[in-house]
Amino acid sequence: MKPYEWLPTSVDYDGRVYQLDLSYAAFFAAADALADEDLPLGLRLETALDIFVTEPHPVAPELLDAIIDLVKDDRPKPPPGPRTMDIEQDWPYICAAFQQAYGIDLYTDKTIHIVRFRALLQSIPKGTKLAEIIGIRAAEIPTPNKHNQKEIADLTRLKAFYALRGSETSVQEGWAKLFRILEARVKNA
Repeated sequence: MKPYEWLPTSVDYDGRVYQLDLSYAAFFAAADALADEDLPLGLRLETALDIFVTEPHPVAPELLDAIIDLVKDDRPKPPPGPRTMDIEQDWPYICAAFQQAYGIDLYTDKTIHIVRFRALLQSIPKGTKLAEIIGIRAAEIPTPNKHNQKEIADLTRLKAFYALRGSETSVQEGWAKLFRILEARVKNA
């Protein structure tokens, strides 16, 4: 995205422009709908499109693909590392960090564009509880010696307390994985 471009709010598909809801809340709701294996794939696609597109629209995987292309992050991804954040598990800390760092109340403002949300989330400054927790999760346990047993015990306790559930991937890889899931679901619909 170029610095002078506006955040996208519509998509041109099959010769028609469709208005979109690309808020972070809509994005996560659509991702949940697409991941709901209790629903038939066609209904997942229809539900995701109903969340994103604010007007009558075709139920076409290519339309969802066009929407995803509008908001995906094409920057090079860093090499995978240990996972340090989970949107659902860390949601209270994310909300607190947005409030503290940016004065944004995510509990009441669900309209923030997903591109802006992602940029703000990836830029959470030090001094927030979220940054502290990410630092704990990313910290390596030092090599034991006769002077650092308490430090190792404290860090081990904090790592256990703030441990993430699930597989080991980086935050960037998590975003990339979410977009890959969305793209795969579009192509399989």
